[in-house]
Amino acid sequence: MNKGIYPALLTLFDKNGKPDTTAIGKLTDHVIDNCKADGLYVCGSTGENFLMSHAQKKEVLTSVSKTAKGRVSLIAHIGSNVVEEVYELADLAAENGYDAVSAVTPFYYKFTNKEVVYYYLRLAERSKLPLVVYNIPVLTSVSLSMADFDALFSHGNIIGVKNSAQDYFFLERLRTAFPDKIIFSGVDEALLSAAILGTDGAIGSTYNIIGNWGREVFENCKQNNIPAALAAQKKINTVTDMLLKAGIYQTLKEVLALYGISSCGCRQPFAETTEAQKTAAREIFDTVNRLNGR
Repeated sequence: MNKGIYPALLTLFDKNGKPDTTAIGKLTDHVIDNCKADGLYVCGSTGENFLMSHAQKKEVLTSVSKTAKGRVSLIAHIGSNVVEEVYELADLAAENGYDAVSAVTPFYYKFTNKEVVYYYLRLAERSKLPLVVYNIPVLTSVSLSMADFDALFSHGNIIGVKNSAQDYFFLERLRTAFPDKIIFSGVDEALLSAAILGTDGAIGSTYNIIGNWGREVFENCKQNNIPAALAAQKKINTVTDMLLKAGIYQTLKEVLALYGISSCGCRQPFAETTEAQKTAAREIFDTVNRLNGR
């Protein structure tokens, strides 16, 4: 499985709120060819996983594999509180040529960390593909401890983590304790900080349009060219700031429409895309092209 930059792939929908597989195929080509993606993280938070039915998730995972398999590495996010669905999606990912599966920590109910670790260990035992844990406490309210990772990484089929916790002392300690595990950064606006601490790549929303800048951060860090890496991070943060102010998912989709990849907004209960977001998308599109020298 490749290390490097993985766009957390948006899921594009038609006017009826169903996955638009034609548009998703165009997006897949875009992030591979224009954003220089090393891999794709499919059906994650950015992909509106938790707003889709089980059947729709299966459709998206299958669709992306048809376009991307053999071109880049593929990670299928299959996380759910319904374990039967998780196992079925794990099998589907294996059948469709994915390289790994990933799953967010169980959420909503106040599961103990012991229960969360057991969930992952059962999935790792059941899955035909390697497992990448997904640590995002800001959305799940679950914070995995170093002791939890020690238990998780003792299982041979758990190969790494998508770490979206913004604790960089913890990240450094994690990297030092587990040098052979794959650590993906999940915080686009702090990619440089994570790269300096020795992470192996990054998974993020903004890489649907500026993944090539993420690659610049990593490649320059490897060459110890920190000023160039910082310059790339500043470009990422300029666009991230604009996206956060406008509403990230709807606005990202409107930016993609300007690249000729049209869809019909986000699934409810997200609000419909506003004219202000369309205006912001145009500004972001122009900014990206300007900073890309176009």
